[in-house]
Amino acid sequence: MSAEPLYLTIDIEITNRCNATCHFCPRDATPHQGIMDEETFDKALARAVEYRDVVQDVSGLPVTLSLCGLGEPLINRNAVTFVKKVKAAGFRCSMSSNGALLTQEKATQLLDAGLDEIYLNISDVGDDYDKVYNLPFEKTHENVSRFAEMAKGRCRPIVILVDHHNDKQHIANMEAFWKERGINHFHSYSVINRGGALFVEHMQFEQYQEMVQARAELTQGGAQPLCGAPWGFLFVGYDGNYYLCCSDWRKQASLGSVFDCSFLQITRKKLEMVVSREPVCKTCNHDPINMLTEELRAYNAGEVSAEHVAQLRDSLNAVSAEINDKLGALLRYGERHPEGLLPANADVIPALVTT
Repeated sequence: MSAEPLYLTIDIEITNRCNATCHFCPRDATPHQGIMDEETFDKALARAVEYRDVVQDVSGLPVTLSLCGLGEPLINRNAVTFVKKVKAAGFRCSMSSNGALLTQEKATQLLDAGLDEIYLNISDVGDDYDKVYNLPFEKTHENVSRFAEMAKGRCRPIVILVDHHNDKQHIANMEAFWKERGINHFHSYSVINRGGALFVEHMQFEQYQEMVQARAELTQGGAQPLCGAPWGFLFVGYDGNYYLCCSDWRKQASLGSVFDCSFLQITRKKLEMVVSREPVCKTCNHDPINMLTEELRAYNAGEVSAEHVAQLRDSLNAVSAEINDKLGALLRYGERHPEGLLPANADVIPALVTT
C-alpha cells in the first residue's frame, strides 16, 4: 500500500500447486498443498463482494480481485469458470501464471470469460529459462507470444521479471525481448523472502545491530510501524482460510475460514499479528523495521546516502500513519457491524448466464 493507494486487491488462491520449480520460489516450504473447490471459491467470492461494500462505506476505494497465490492457477480446471464468476460479481479480474499452460484453447476461454489482466512470470529465456523454471521455454514462448496477439484490446499481459541474477542489464534485456513480441507492460522486483520461507543470506534481519536503530526510528513518539501488504492485498488460501498476506507461504497465520467469518471480522486479529510481528512479519523483508534495517546496513556499507535512508524512513512513517488512520475507521465500522454485514449463507454472486 502506497501513501496514496489507488485500490485494494483481494487474492484468492485457487491452488498452491505449481508445475514449475523455480529456485527463487519456496513453494515446497508450505506445509500443505491443494486445489480450491467450487463451493469454497463461491464463498470466498461472496466474502469479497461483502468486503467491497465495507470498503465503499469506509473509504470509497475500489476493490479488484486476483486469482493468485503460491501456485499456477491454470492447474485448477475451474479457472475459466472462476474468472466468469468474478466478472459477473462486478470485479476487475487478474490472474498470475507462468504461461506454460496458456494454450490457444485456454487463452481463448480466458479472454471470452473477460479476464482483464494476466501477470506472466518469465524472468529468463532459452536454456536459462529451462534451468531456472524446469519448464520448456519453447512452449512458454509460443504460448505467451500468441496470447499477446490474441489479447490486444481485451486483456493486458504484464511480464513479471524477478531480478534473481541481481543484474539490471539482464532485466533490460528481458524487457527488450518481450517488447519485440508485443508486450509493453512489465513489473520487476528483487528476490522476496516470502515471510522468511526462502532463505536469503542478507535478509537474516534479527542478527543485525542496525535493527535496534531501525526500530527506534520507526517507533519514535509512540508511532507504530505497520506493513501495508495485509491491508492492500487481502489473501484467501486454497483451503478457504484467511491468511495474514500473500507472503505467508508457510501458512503460519491462519485467521479463520470464509465459511465462519468475514474480512471485516478478522481485521483486529490481523492487526494484532502485524503489531506483534508474530508469527510472520519478524522474518519478512516487507516488514517496515526489516526494510529500514536493510537500508541502514546499506548506508553503513557506503552503498546509499543518508538522504536515501531518510527518504525511506519518512515514507515508511507516512504509510504507517495512513494505514493507522484507515484501520481506525475500519475498526469503528466493525464495532457498528459486529456480524460482518451479511449473514453467513447470503447469496451475493449473480448467476451465470449459460447458452
